[in-house]
Amino acid sequence: VDVEDVEMMDVVKSDDCCVDKELVKVLVEEIGFSPELAQQGLKNGGNTLEGAVEWIAQHQDNDNNSNNNDNAVVEVAQSYNCNECGKVLSNMANLELHANKTGHSDFAESTDQVKSLTKEEKAAKILEIKALLKTKRQERLLKEKESAKLEEKQRRFMGKEMSVTREEMERNERKHAVAKKKREKEAYRNERERIRAELAKDKAERIANKGKLTSKLSINGYKPDAIQYNTNLTTTNTNNNNNNNNNNNDTAEQENTPKKKIPDVAKIDEYIQKVSSYRAGGDGAKCLKILLAYIRNVVDHPDESKYKTINTENKAYKLRVRPFIGAKTLLLAVGFQLEENKMTLGPDSDIHILKQTKDKLEAAYNAYST
Repeated sequence: VDVEDVEMMDVVKSDDCCVDKELVKVLVEEIGFSPELAQQGLKNGGNTLEGAVEWIAQHQDNDNNSNNNDNAVVEVAQSYNCNECGKVLSNMANLELHANKTGHSDFAESTDQVKSLTKEEKAAKILEIKALLKTKRQERLLKEKESAKLEEKQRRFMGKEMSVTREEMERNERKHAVAKKKREKEAYRNERERIRAELAKDKAERIANKGKLTSKLSINGYKPDAIQYNTNLTTTNTNNNNNNNNNNNDTAEQENTPKKKIPDVAKIDEYIQKVSSYRAGGDGAKCLKILLAYIRNVVDHPDESKYKTINTENKAYKLRVRPFIGAKTLLLAVGFQLEENKMTLGPDSDIHILKQTKDKLEAAYNAYST
């Protein structure tokens, strides 16, 4: 059936406005009736599919089904011949039904009149049409089922692909995280070995130079080979007699003890820069964070004495402050005084210097993190 014929079902007269267009579409597309014949069948068959099929089968011998004007005289063929199989068809309804069943398309009009169907033949024709309708319906349902199955298969395939892609991304992220952690551990291990080597070198140099450590000067200033500790280096003269009295030993120690550098407030930036230079394992950031906590507590709570004392024997100070050049010197520069196992903020400390130092430490810590 041509698309133009299907579209014709929308052109319904005012008397046929109550005809179900969906049923018209079924009769036209699935069985092969013309739109006009399908509309008349539904109108006279109670607007049901079964009633329309029975009405068309019973009235298919009438030559005026498509002509509602009783006064018009129109010449119509008495029958139609199928040139492909030779079958004689009594009317256009049978022609359309035959074409839909067989796929034949070569027909010719004939003046031979075909004998009308008997009651039994009409009943058989109705059953034939119903069987054809059932077959068409089953074919449509089968196609819909296959289409739904294909869509479900595609949906599962896409879901599986997305799952595989997500798992692959998570696997790559885990690999990158493991590789990054491994690199950090390797860098930390290398830095630790370097520090140990420098400490051994420093120790040997002190022994060779009677407790003195030669400075390393470069274009950028002081660059020691190893971590320095601000401890009093006292050595005894190896040439002194072991039987000398204690006074002579004290004098020799004072002569061989190197002079300590006095911390300078003007060099606070330099001390912070030295701490920031430690990059391995984020040690510099950890030290800056501890120093910032010390200074911030004093600035934010100037009247609380507990924040003016630092325990130099606790784990935080021993691991994150003492080993790094510039850290202890910075605390001394802002007013802390070293005692036996602690550092205490002196009464002559300047709150303005403490606030400036806090701001500088915050800036250095933020710059280190970025």
